[in-house]
Amino acid sequence: MRPEGAARPPTLAAAQSALLSFITGGAPATEPCEQLIAGDDRASAGARIAVYAHMYRARLAEALTSQFPRLARTLGPETFGQLAARYAEDHPSRHASLRFLGQHLPGWMVANHDGAPTDVGLAGLEWARADIFDLVDEPTLTADAVRAWAPARFAELPVRLIEAHRLVTVPAGTAARWDTLVVEGDGEGEASGPGAAGTAPESLVVWREDAAVYHRLVDGDELLALELAARGTAFGALCEGLLSTHQEADAVTKAYGWLSTWLGDGLLRAA
Repeated sequence: MRPEGAARPPTLAAAQSALLSFITGGAPATEPCEQLIAGDDRASAGARIAVYAHMYRARLAEALTSQFPRLARTLGPETFGQLAARYAEDHPSRHASLRFLGQHLPGWMVANHDGAPTDVGLAGLEWARADIFDLVDEPTLTADAVRAWAPARFAELPVRLIEAHRLVTVPAGTAARWDTLVVEGDGEGEASGPGAAGTAPESLVVWREDAAVYHRLVDGDELLALELAARGTAFGALCEGLLSTHQEADAVTKAYGWLSTWLGDGLLRAA
């Protein structure tokens, strides 16, 4: 029997909630840690909690480093660790897998004015690359399948991007900055195409082919075409979209060039 006036022990749910708060630094715990953790001469209850709190933050920083290796290298371990800690306070993991941990980091950096423009661009590009890595595999459209399409109905050829792609717009110089930062494990999934000069934002298409992730710069015309293809379109519609700014022959030539490039990149789903 509990002595009269003794504190009622916390319920399991309350104890779990309090420990989570102590470890993650979330909302203040409702129970003192001394009621939940046994201290001794070697370490107090608070010191024992601190070990797990450190492990929690270190694991989050490690996960973010794996998702943003170039950003982490640019900022250095200490600065990136501080950024990761601040970000995790605002966007703690809400999923059983840490795979989604970094999804808000680029937007968070913009909102908090945290990092140079190319740092923010690196974060956006690296997340796009990380985000498509485990998306569904789909059969891709082949050149043989396109050649077999009836010429009289070629304008009806379906043009649809695979799911494992992203279109991102980042500050000028991001692609070139990415190229200059080599990290351990590189070798597959490199950038394609030279970096752009100037101050205008640059757009990139990011996609996965088998286990490799690629990206390359695209101009304004191709970006609009890719956005149309992402929703699902037909080859004739790509040509029509160019007629307001190009002669018919030039529009068709450009659209055929895109089709050839997209087929070679493995960007199109099988019709």
